[in-house]
Amino acid sequence: MKLPKAGWLSIVPNKNTLEFVPLRRYPKKQFPGMVSAIIGHHTKAKIRFNPHGRPSQSHHTPARLRHLSRNHYQAGPFVAILTSDNKKPFGGNHQNFADLIRTGREMGVTVFVLTPQGIGNHSTVHGYLLNPHSLKPQWKAARLPFPNVVYNRIPNRMIEKTPEVRQTIRQLQQMPGVYLFNPGFFDKWTLYQQLTASPELHRLLPETVRLHHMEQLERMAAKHPVLYFKPIEGKAGIKMMRLVKKKRHYELSYQTTREKKKYRVGTLKEVWDLYNRLKQKTSYILQQGIPLATFQGHPFDIRILLQKNGSGRWGLSGMGVRVAGERAISTHVPMGGRIEKIDTVLQSVFGSETDRIKERIKRVGIRTARWIENQQNALLGEMSMDLGIEEDGTLWIFEANSKPMKFDEPNIRRRSLRRLIEYSLYLSGFSHTSEGTAT
Repeated sequence: MKLPKAGWLSIVPNKNTLEFVPLRRYPKKQFPGMVSAIIGHHTKAKIRFNPHGRPSQSHHTPARLRHLSRNHYQAGPFVAILTSDNKKPFGGNHQNFADLIRTGREMGVTVFVLTPQGIGNHSTVHGYLLNPHSLKPQWKAARLPFPNVVYNRIPNRMIEKTPEVRQTIRQLQQMPGVYLFNPGFFDKWTLYQQLTASPELHRLLPETVRLHHMEQLERMAAKHPVLYFKPIEGKAGIKMMRLVKKKRHYELSYQTTREKKKYRVGTLKEVWDLYNRLKQKTSYILQQGIPLATFQGHPFDIRILLQKNGSGRWGLSGMGVRVAGERAISTHVPMGGRIEKIDTVLQSVFGSETDRIKERIKRVGIRTARWIENQQNALLGEMSMDLGIEEDGTLWIFEANSKPMKFDEPNIRRRSLRRLIEYSLYLSGFSHTSEGTAT
Protein backbone atom coordinates (compact mmCIF):
# COMPACT_ATOMS: atom_id res chain seq x y z
CA MET A 1 0.00 0.00 0.00
CA LYS A 2 1.41 3.37 -1.04
CA LEU A 3 1.54 5.82 1.84
CA PRO A 4 1.39 9.61 1.61
CA LYS A 5 4.80 11.24 1.60
CA ALA A 6 3.94 14.42 3.48
CA GLY A 7 1.51 15.75 6.02
CA TRP A 8 1.16 16.92 9.60
CA LEU A 9 2.45 15.01 12.63
CA SER A 10 1.09 15.50 16.12
CA ILE A 11 3.75 16.39 18.67
CA VAL A 12 2.35 15.25 21.99
CA PRO A 13 4.79 14.81 24.91
CA ASN A 14 4.79 11.46 26.71
CA LYS A 15 2.83 9.66 23.99
CA ASN A 16 4.29 6.83 21.95
CA THR A 17 1.48 6.91 19.39
CA LEU A 18 1.40 9.95 17.12
CA GLU A 19 -1.25 11.05 14.66
CA PHE A 20 -0.33 11.72 11.03
CA VAL A 21 -2.73 13.79 8.92
CA PRO A 22 -1.83 13.51 5.20
CA LEU A 23 -1.85 16.64 3.05
CA ARG A 24 -5.15 17.39 1.36
CA ARG A 25 -3.74 16.57 -2.07
CA TYR A 26 -3.72 12.86 -1.24
CA PRO A 27 -6.95 10.95 -2.04
CA LYS A 28 -8.99 9.82 0.95
CA LYS A 29 -8.24 6.16 0.35
CA GLN A 30 -7.74 3.38 2.82
CA PHE A 31 -4.57 3.80 4.88
CA PRO A 32 -3.12 1.29 7.33
CA GLY A 33 -4.27 2.01 10.83
CA MET A 34 -0.79 2.05 12.34
CA VAL A 35 2.88 1.75 11.33
CA SER A 36 6.15 1.69 13.25
CA ALA A 37 8.34 4.71 12.67
CA ILE A 38 11.50 6.51 13.65
CA ILE A 39 10.68 10.15 14.38
CA GLY A 40 13.56 12.49 13.65
CA HIS A 41 16.94 10.90 14.25
CA HIS A 42 16.15 7.98 16.57
CA THR A 43 12.90 8.53 18.49
CA LYS A 44 10.74 5.40 18.16
CA ALA A 45 6.97 5.70 17.95
CA LYS A 46 3.81 4.32 16.38
CA ILE A 47 2.06 6.47 13.78
CA ARG A 48 -1.71 6.32 13.40
CA PHE A 49 -3.04 7.63 10.08
CA ASN A 50 -6.02 9.97 10.11
CA PRO A 51 -6.77 10.94 6.47
CA HIS A 52 -9.93 12.79 7.52
CA GLY A 53 -8.29 14.75 10.35
CA ARG A 54 -7.84 18.49 10.51
CA PRO A 55 -4.36 19.46 11.68
CA SER A 56 -4.18 21.91 14.54
CA GLN A 57 -1.40 24.48 14.09
CA SER A 58 -0.63 24.37 17.78
CA HIS A 59 -0.40 20.57 18.03
CA HIS A 60 0.81 19.43 14.59
CA THR A 61 4.07 20.11 12.80
CA PRO A 62 4.97 19.42 9.14
CA ALA A 63 6.70 16.13 8.38
CA ARG A 64 7.57 13.83 5.51
CA LEU A 65 7.45 10.04 5.51
CA ARG A 66 10.28 7.91 4.16
CA HIS A 67 10.03 4.15 3.72
CA LEU A 68 12.85 2.28 5.48
CA SER A 69 11.80 -1.36 5.29
CA ARG A 70 8.66 -3.49 5.44
CA ASN A 71 6.15 -1.66 7.66
CA HIS A 72 8.89 0.62 9.01
CA TYR A 73 9.11 4.31 8.21
CA GLN A 74 10.91 7.48 9.20
CA ALA A 75 9.14 10.79 9.79
CA GLY A 76 11.06 14.02 9.50
CA PRO A 77 13.28 15.79 9.04
CA PHE A 78 13.54 17.69 12.29
CA VAL A 79 15.97 20.60 12.13
CA ALA A 80 17.27 22.26 15.31
CA ILE A 81 18.70 25.76 15.54
CA LEU A 82 21.36 25.47 18.25
CA THR A 83 21.69 28.57 20.41
CA SER A 84 22.69 29.48 23.95
CA ASP A 85 21.01 29.25 27.36
CA ASN A 86 22.35 32.61 28.52
CA LYS A 87 18.98 34.40 28.21
CA LYS A 88 15.37 33.40 28.87
CA PRO A 89 14.11 31.37 27.21
CA PHE A 90 17.28 31.35 25.04
CA GLY A 91 19.87 33.61 23.39
CA GLY A 92 20.39 34.61 19.79
CA ASN A 93 18.32 36.51 17.25
CA HIS A 94 14.73 35.40 17.84
CA GLN A 95 13.38 37.11 14.71
CA ASN A 96 15.89 35.33 12.48
CA PHE A 97 15.00 32.02 14.10
CA ALA A 98 11.29 32.70 13.55
CA ASP A 99 11.88 33.51 9.86
CA LEU A 100 13.66 30.19 9.33
CA ILE A 101 10.99 28.25 11.23
CA ARG A 102 8.22 29.80 9.12
CA THR A 103 10.12 29.00 5.93
CA GLY A 104 10.52 25.41 7.09
CA ARG A 105 6.80 25.19 7.78
CA GLU A 106 6.04 26.41 4.25
CA MET A 107 8.39 23.74 2.86
CA GLY A 108 7.08 20.91 5.01
CA VAL A 109 9.96 20.78 7.51
CA THR A 110 9.79 21.19 11.28
CA VAL A 111 12.42 23.59 12.60
CA PHE A 112 12.76 24.31 16.31
CA VAL A 113 15.17 26.01 18.71
CA LEU A 114 17.49 23.91 20.89
CA THR A 115 19.94 24.80 23.65
CA PRO A 116 22.69 22.69 25.27
CA GLN A 117 20.54 22.24 28.38
CA GLY A 118 17.80 20.71 26.25
CA ILE A 119 19.97 17.76 25.22
CA GLY A 120 20.28 14.79 27.53
CA ASN A 121 20.85 11.07 27.17
CA HIS A 122 17.35 10.46 25.87
CA SER A 123 15.73 9.84 22.51
CA THR A 124 13.99 13.20 22.78
CA VAL A 125 15.13 16.75 23.48
CA HIS A 126 13.59 19.76 25.18
CA GLY A 127 13.30 22.54 22.64
CA TYR A 128 11.11 25.47 21.65
CA LEU A 129 8.44 25.67 18.97
CA LEU A 130 7.28 28.95 17.46
CA ASN A 131 3.68 29.99 18.02
CA PRO A 132 2.54 30.19 14.37
CA HIS A 133 -0.24 32.67 15.16
CA SER A 134 1.85 35.47 16.68
CA LEU A 135 3.42 38.30 14.67
CA LYS A 136 6.17 38.82 17.25
CA PRO A 137 8.03 35.59 18.04
CA GLN A 138 6.41 33.69 20.90
CA TRP A 139 7.85 30.39 22.03
CA LYS A 140 6.41 27.23 23.50
CA ALA A 141 8.61 24.72 25.32
CA ALA A 142 8.11 21.21 23.97
CA ARG A 143 9.51 17.72 24.18
CA LEU A 144 10.63 16.95 20.63
CA PRO A 145 12.27 14.19 18.62
CA PHE A 146 16.04 14.19 18.45
CA PRO A 147 16.91 16.31 15.38
CA ASN A 148 18.30 14.97 12.12
CA VAL A 149 20.12 18.24 11.39
CA VAL A 150 21.55 20.90 13.72
CA TYR A 151 22.28 24.44 12.50
CA ASN A 152 24.78 26.08 14.85
CA ARG A 153 23.82 29.68 15.70
CA ILE A 154 25.55 30.01 19.08
CA PRO A 155 25.62 33.82 19.15
CA ASN A 156 29.19 34.70 20.09
CA ARG A 157 32.70 33.33 20.53
CA MET A 158 32.78 33.65 24.31
CA ILE A 159 29.73 31.42 24.74
CA GLU A 160 30.91 29.00 22.06
CA LYS A 161 34.17 28.49 23.98
CA THR A 162 32.46 27.48 27.24
CA PRO A 163 32.94 23.82 28.25
CA GLU A 164 29.19 23.11 28.10
CA VAL A 165 28.80 24.36 24.53
CA ARG A 166 32.01 22.74 23.31
CA GLN A 167 30.90 19.42 24.79
CA THR A 168 27.46 19.76 23.17
CA ILE A 169 28.96 20.43 19.74
CA ARG A 170 31.36 17.47 20.10
CA GLN A 171 28.50 15.22 21.21
CA LEU A 172 26.36 16.16 18.21
CA GLN A 173 29.26 15.82 15.76
CA GLN A 174 30.02 12.32 17.02
CA MET A 175 26.46 11.01 16.69
CA PRO A 176 26.07 8.92 13.51
CA GLY A 177 23.24 10.22 11.36
CA VAL A 178 23.07 13.65 13.07
CA TYR A 179 24.44 16.42 10.88
CA LEU A 180 25.66 19.55 12.63
CA PHE A 181 26.86 22.22 10.23
CA ASN A 182 28.96 25.34 10.84
CA PRO A 183 30.45 24.02 14.10
CA GLY A 184 32.30 27.22 15.05
CA PHE A 185 33.40 30.75 14.29
CA PHE A 186 36.31 31.40 11.94
CA ASP A 187 39.26 33.48 13.08
CA LYS A 188 41.11 35.82 10.75
CA TRP A 189 44.59 34.41 11.18
CA THR A 190 43.70 30.73 10.76
CA LEU A 191 41.61 31.64 7.72
CA TYR A 192 44.50 33.59 6.18
CA GLN A 193 46.87 30.66 6.68
CA GLN A 194 44.39 28.28 5.08
CA LEU A 195 43.83 30.53 2.07
CA THR A 196 47.55 31.12 1.50
CA ALA A 197 47.85 27.35 0.98
CA SER A 198 45.67 27.64 -2.16
CA PRO A 199 47.71 27.87 -5.40
CA GLU A 200 44.93 29.98 -6.91
CA LEU A 201 43.52 32.05 -4.04
CA HIS A 202 46.71 33.18 -2.29
CA ARG A 203 47.21 35.83 -4.99
CA LEU A 204 43.95 37.50 -3.91
CA LEU A 205 45.02 38.02 -0.28
CA PRO A 206 46.45 41.27 1.10
CA GLU A 207 49.80 40.68 2.80
CA THR A 208 49.05 39.80 6.42
CA VAL A 209 51.06 38.89 9.54
CA ARG A 210 50.07 37.87 13.03
CA LEU A 211 51.43 40.80 15.00
CA HIS A 212 53.91 39.96 17.77
CA HIS A 213 56.90 42.27 17.35
CA MET A 214 57.70 45.83 16.39
CA GLU A 215 60.03 44.51 13.64
CA GLN A 216 56.94 43.15 11.84
CA LEU A 217 55.36 46.60 11.94
CA GLU A 218 58.56 48.17 10.59
CA ARG A 219 58.78 45.68 7.69
CA MET A 220 55.12 46.13 6.73
CA ALA A 221 55.25 49.94 7.04
CA ALA A 222 58.26 50.04 4.71
CA LYS A 223 56.25 48.21 2.02
CA HIS A 224 52.72 49.62 2.38
CA PRO A 225 51.55 53.24 2.91
CA VAL A 226 48.37 52.09 4.66
CA LEU A 227 48.08 49.27 7.20
CA TYR A 228 45.14 47.83 9.13
CA PHE A 229 45.31 46.33 12.61
CA LYS A 230 42.42 43.84 12.94
CA PRO A 231 41.43 41.80 16.02
CA ILE A 232 41.85 38.12 15.15
CA GLU A 233 38.48 37.30 16.69
CA GLY A 234 36.88 40.65 15.96
CA LYS A 235 33.59 41.50 14.31
CA ALA A 236 31.88 44.53 12.79
CA GLY A 237 35.10 46.56 12.68
CA ILE A 238 35.14 46.96 16.47
CA LYS A 239 38.63 47.85 17.84
CA MET A 240 40.06 48.05 14.33
CA MET A 241 42.95 50.48 13.71
CA ARG A 242 44.30 52.07 10.54
CA LEU A 243 47.83 53.44 10.13
CA VAL A 244 48.49 55.95 7.33
CA LYS A 245 51.99 57.15 6.50
CA LYS A 246 52.14 60.94 5.98
CA LYS A 247 55.14 63.04 4.87
CA ARG A 248 56.48 63.76 8.36
CA HIS A 249 54.36 61.64 10.69
CA TYR A 250 51.95 58.72 11.00
CA GLU A 251 48.21 58.91 11.55
CA LEU A 252 46.64 56.11 13.61
CA SER A 253 42.84 55.86 13.64
CA TYR A 254 41.00 53.67 16.14
CA GLN A 255 37.29 52.82 16.21
CA THR A 256 34.88 51.23 18.66
CA THR A 257 31.09 51.25 18.74
CA ARG A 258 31.22 54.32 21.01
CA GLU A 259 33.97 56.43 19.50
CA LYS A 260 36.38 57.06 16.64
CA LYS A 261 39.76 58.52 17.58
CA LYS A 262 42.63 59.80 15.47
CA TYR A 263 46.21 60.10 16.75
CA ARG A 264 49.13 61.97 15.19
CA VAL A 265 52.30 59.98 15.90
CA GLY A 266 55.89 60.86 15.03
CA THR A 267 57.70 57.52 14.86
CA LEU A 268 56.94 53.82 14.46
CA LYS A 269 58.18 53.28 18.01
CA GLU A 270 55.45 55.64 19.20
CA VAL A 271 52.95 53.84 16.95
CA TRP A 272 53.95 50.53 18.53
CA ASP A 273 53.59 51.88 22.07
CA LEU A 274 50.17 53.39 21.27
CA TYR A 275 49.01 50.16 19.62
CA ASN A 276 49.95 48.20 22.74
CA ARG A 277 48.00 50.60 24.97
CA LEU A 278 44.91 50.40 22.76
CA LYS A 279 44.89 46.66 22.10
CA GLN A 280 45.01 45.63 25.78
CA LYS A 281 44.80 41.80 25.75
CA THR A 282 43.40 41.44 22.23
CA SER A 283 45.41 39.54 19.58
CA TYR A 284 45.73 41.27 16.21
CA ILE A 285 46.75 40.70 12.62
CA LEU A 286 48.46 43.45 10.63
CA GLN A 287 47.24 43.71 7.04
CA GLN A 288 48.18 45.60 3.91
CA GLY A 289 45.70 48.40 3.15
CA ILE A 290 43.98 48.15 -0.24
CA PRO A 291 43.02 51.29 -2.24
CA LEU A 292 39.34 50.46 -2.66
CA ALA A 293 37.14 51.75 -5.45
CA THR A 294 34.82 54.56 -4.35
CA PHE A 295 31.12 55.30 -4.78
CA GLN A 296 29.95 58.88 -4.31
CA GLY A 297 33.36 59.67 -2.86
CA HIS A 298 33.42 56.87 -0.27
CA PRO A 299 35.30 53.53 -0.38
CA PHE A 300 33.17 50.41 -0.66
CA ASP A 301 33.56 46.67 -0.42
CA ILE A 302 31.40 43.73 -1.42
CA ARG A 303 29.74 41.23 0.88
CA ILE A 304 28.51 37.97 -0.61
CA LEU A 305 26.47 35.13 0.87
CA LEU A 306 27.42 31.60 -0.13
CA GLN A 307 25.25 28.62 0.77
CA LYS A 308 24.88 24.99 -0.15
CA ASN A 309 21.75 23.99 -2.02
CA GLY A 310 19.51 20.93 -2.02
CA SER A 311 22.23 18.96 -3.83
CA GLY A 312 24.91 19.82 -1.29
CA ARG A 313 26.74 22.14 -3.71
CA TRP A 314 28.00 25.64 -2.98
CA GLY A 315 26.21 28.50 -4.71
CA LEU A 316 25.84 32.26 -4.49
CA SER A 317 22.69 33.36 -2.65
CA GLY A 318 23.28 37.09 -2.81
CA MET A 319 25.70 39.98 -2.97
CA GLY A 320 25.59 43.54 -1.74
CA VAL A 321 27.78 46.58 -1.29
CA ARG A 322 28.81 48.34 1.93
CA VAL A 323 29.89 51.97 1.60
CA ALA A 324 32.08 53.51 4.30
CA GLY A 325 30.60 56.29 6.41
CA GLU A 326 32.11 59.66 7.29
CA ARG A 327 35.35 59.37 9.29
CA ALA A 328 35.02 55.57 9.38
CA ILE A 329 38.06 53.40 8.66
CA SER A 330 35.93 50.45 7.53
CA THR A 331 32.66 49.84 5.70
CA HIS A 332 30.90 48.05 8.58
CA VAL A 333 27.33 49.27 9.12
CA PRO A 334 27.69 49.57 12.95
CA MET A 335 30.58 51.95 12.21
CA GLY A 336 28.45 54.22 10.04
CA GLY A 337 28.58 52.31 6.77
CA ARG A 338 25.52 51.90 4.58
CA ILE A 339 24.17 49.16 2.32
CA GLU A 340 23.77 49.76 -1.42
CA LYS A 341 22.54 47.54 -4.25
CA ILE A 342 25.34 45.82 -6.11
CA ASP A 343 24.13 46.76 -9.59
CA THR A 344 23.71 50.43 -8.71
CA VAL A 345 27.28 50.72 -7.45
CA LEU A 346 29.06 48.54 -10.01
CA GLN A 347 27.25 50.20 -12.94
CA SER A 348 28.27 53.60 -11.59
CA VAL A 349 31.93 52.60 -11.18
CA PHE A 350 32.56 49.97 -13.85
CA GLY A 351 29.80 50.51 -16.43
CA SER A 352 29.76 47.82 -19.12
CA GLU A 353 32.18 45.65 -17.13
CA THR A 354 29.59 45.07 -14.39
CA ASP A 355 28.36 41.64 -15.53
CA ARG A 356 31.90 40.33 -16.00
CA ILE A 357 32.92 41.55 -12.55
CA LYS A 358 29.83 40.01 -10.91
CA GLU A 359 30.56 36.68 -12.58
CA ARG A 360 34.15 36.79 -11.33
CA ILE A 361 32.96 37.63 -7.80
CA LYS A 362 30.65 34.60 -7.92
CA ARG A 363 33.38 32.31 -9.24
CA VAL A 364 35.94 33.45 -6.66
CA GLY A 365 33.39 33.21 -3.84
CA ILE A 366 32.39 29.63 -4.64
CA ARG A 367 35.99 28.47 -5.05
CA THR A 368 36.93 30.13 -1.77
CA ALA A 369 34.02 28.51 0.09
CA ARG A 370 35.01 25.07 -1.21
CA TRP A 371 38.63 25.62 -0.22
CA ILE A 372 37.78 26.87 3.27
CA GLU A 373 35.49 23.91 3.93
CA ASN A 374 38.19 21.51 2.80
CA GLN A 375 40.82 23.20 4.98
CA GLN A 376 38.54 23.45 8.02
CA ASN A 377 37.72 19.73 7.75
CA ALA A 378 34.23 20.56 9.00
CA LEU A 379 30.71 20.43 7.63
CA LEU A 380 29.78 23.91 6.44
CA GLY A 381 26.48 25.01 4.92
CA GLU A 382 26.91 28.75 4.57
CA MET A 383 29.33 31.62 4.97
CA SER A 384 29.51 35.29 4.12
CA MET A 385 32.61 36.77 2.54
CA ASP A 386 34.02 40.29 2.33
CA LEU A 387 35.77 41.17 -0.92
CA GLY A 388 37.56 44.36 -1.91
CA ILE A 389 37.78 45.75 -5.43
CA GLU A 390 40.05 48.45 -6.82
CA GLU A 391 39.21 51.01 -9.51
CA ASP A 392 40.86 48.78 -12.15
CA GLY A 393 38.72 45.77 -11.12
CA THR A 394 41.42 43.97 -9.12
CA LEU A 395 39.68 41.70 -6.60
CA TRP A 396 40.83 40.95 -3.04
CA ILE A 397 39.61 38.49 -0.40
CA PHE A 398 39.40 40.15 3.03
CA GLU A 399 37.64 37.63 5.25
CA ALA A 400 34.89 35.04 5.64
CA ASN A 401 32.32 34.57 8.40
CA SER A 402 30.72 31.28 9.41
CA LYS A 403 27.82 33.01 11.21
CA PRO A 404 26.50 35.37 8.51
CA MET A 405 24.30 38.32 9.34
CA LYS A 406 21.07 38.47 7.36
CA PHE A 407 20.78 40.33 4.06
CA ASP A 408 17.97 42.87 4.18
CA GLU A 409 17.12 42.70 0.46
CA PRO A 410 13.85 40.68 0.36
CA ASN A 411 14.76 38.41 -2.58
CA ILE A 412 18.12 37.49 -1.07
CA ARG A 413 16.53 36.97 2.33
CA ARG A 414 13.90 34.56 0.96
CA ARG A 415 16.48 32.67 -1.07
CA SER A 416 18.85 32.33 1.88
CA LEU A 417 16.14 30.90 4.16
CA ARG A 418 15.00 28.40 1.53
CA ARG A 419 18.57 27.31 0.86
CA LEU A 420 19.06 26.46 4.53
CA ILE A 421 15.97 24.24 4.47
CA GLU A 422 16.95 22.66 1.13
CA TYR A 423 20.42 21.85 2.47
CA SER A 424 18.92 20.39 5.65
CA LEU A 425 16.70 18.16 3.52
CA TYR A 426 19.76 17.03 1.57
CA LEU A 427 21.72 16.21 4.74
CA SER A 428 18.85 14.31 6.31
CA GLY A 429 18.15 12.20 3.22
CA PHE A 430 14.62 13.53 2.78
CA SER A 431 14.42 14.63 -0.84
CA HIS A 432 13.49 18.22 -1.67
CA THR A 433 10.33 17.84 -3.76
CA SER A 434 6.95 19.48 -4.02
CA GLU A 435 5.69 16.69 -1.76
CA GLY A 436 6.91 18.72 1.18
CA THR A 437 4.74 21.77 0.68
CA ALA A 438 2.66 22.07 3.80
CA THR A 439 -0.82 22.56 2.37
